[in-house]
Amino acid sequence: MGKLTRAIRVDRGLKDRMETSPLTPTGFYRGERKIVALSNLDKIWFPRSKISKGDIIEYYHAVAEYFLPHVKNHLLTMQRFPGGITQESFYQKNAGSYFPAWIKTVSVAKHEGGSIDYVICNNAATLVYLANQGAITLHAWLSQASKLYYPDRMIFDLDPSVNNFSRIRNAALLLKEMFDELKIPCFAMTTGSRGMHVYIPLKRIHTFDEVGDFAYAIGKRMLQEFPKEFTLEVRKEKRGTKIFIDTLRNRYSATSVAPYSVRPHENAPVAAPLHWQEVKDSKLSSQKFTINNVLARLKSDGDPWHDVDDYAMSLKKFMKK
Repeated sequence: MGKLTRAIRVDRGLKDRMETSPLTPTGFYRGERKIVALSNLDKIWFPRSKISKGDIIEYYHAVAEYFLPHVKNHLLTMQRFPGGITQESFYQKNAGSYFPAWIKTVSVAKHEGGSIDYVICNNAATLVYLANQGAITLHAWLSQASKLYYPDRMIFDLDPSVNNFSRIRNAALLLKEMFDELKIPCFAMTTGSRGMHVYIPLKRIHTFDEVGDFAYAIGKRMLQEFPKEFTLEVRKEKRGTKIFIDTLRNRYSATSVAPYSVRPHENAPVAAPLHWQEVKDSKLSSQKFTINNVLARLKSDGDPWHDVDDYAMSLKKFMKK
């Protein structure tokens, strides 16, 4: 991997991954025989925590070896904040005409006609380029480009109605108990926002409709067993204080936040894969891991999801005949 042409700011937690590289207001990333011109590296994107655009680019450069396996060959939607997290933001699906030719894209037809050229991020240079474009958060499809209608992951998004993360942790553990009973391997991740994801790797043999129906059935079972804790009500005003089990992400073209992606909140929290033992820890919060501490964790302990694809499974025995 190439190095960014800027110095690591030692007053941040980013110092443990690279030793040097000269900092200038405009620099370059050189890697994988590609060059990315970087701009406005000192621009502050997170005002209260004083985290700059350059800090976010450096984070993505450093985390690339862990980030890329989780999004490889998946279409991305970019959540862009060109002026920082307090300024106007937007979601971008289509790769701009100004994107370098070496950035891989896949054209997907729209139902209403035309097509969208989605970005595929399989190398660090692309990741750095997207960060330089203000893509603070990256959201990935649940299927790979080579088999778009057959997801390789199923997501249960636990969305709190009130700010009580201990209930989110408990909800994730209740889901795990159910999946353990069904002998379905599952994995947990903080979203870096308010909730958690419970993730199941799949073999690419089921359609989105099949996976979505199965996910909804699981949601209904959780609601039946724990009616005071869970809801499937999409409208927020009807949820009360219950935890929303969002199974709607398991639809064609829907996305979920990519593991190790930065979220647009102060201190730059990241979506962080977990060990289940960590979910039991009362000190865990959804924003515990940030760009300033997750790299040290990865360096010392590795990625808790490093072998997640080895557990990809079939849901055939659960499907109605």
